[in-house]
Amino acid sequence: MKHRFLLAAALFALVGCSGLGTLARMESPTVNVTGVQLKGTTLAGADVLVQFRVDNPNDVNLVLDGIGYHLKLNGQPLLNGRYDQQVQIAASGPTTVELPVTIRFDDLYRVISTLQNRKNPEYALDADLRFAVPVLGEVIVPVTQTGKVPVDRLLQQIGR
Repeated sequence: MKHRFLLAAALFALVGCSGLGTLARMESPTVNVTGVQLKGTTLAGADVLVQFRVDNPNDVNLVLDGIGYHLKLNGQPLLNGRYDQQVQIAASGPTTVELPVTIRFDDLYRVISTLQNRKNPEYALDADLRFAVPVLGEVIVPVTQTGKVPVDRLLQQIGR
């Protein structure tokens, strides 16, 4: 038992100094929404892909454990969910993360019927990205994206 402790202490002394410096300087990643694409439609709904850019300022890879999301259209809830697929986030740079969601036409119709002829309704996407970060543990990075829905452009894509 004593020999294991000495071996562990010697290994820690050899590699631990530079590793401890890196872990002590760990920073939370930054996240931005970079795109939303209509991937296709079915009789039941539309498949949408939301793209995030995750900038990792650290010298070590991170793991994105999942994304919780809420989408509103003109303040009306449209979509809520969780995406629990793990994604490796590269050290010292950006990684693109994709969130596939399906918007049911029933839900979309319910929300659109309350818009009263607004040409380009407003949307709000709130997402919480959960990261496993050494030393810091679980870090949640909230992201909010708002804007106007280009209804004319969406109708053109659906009509193709």
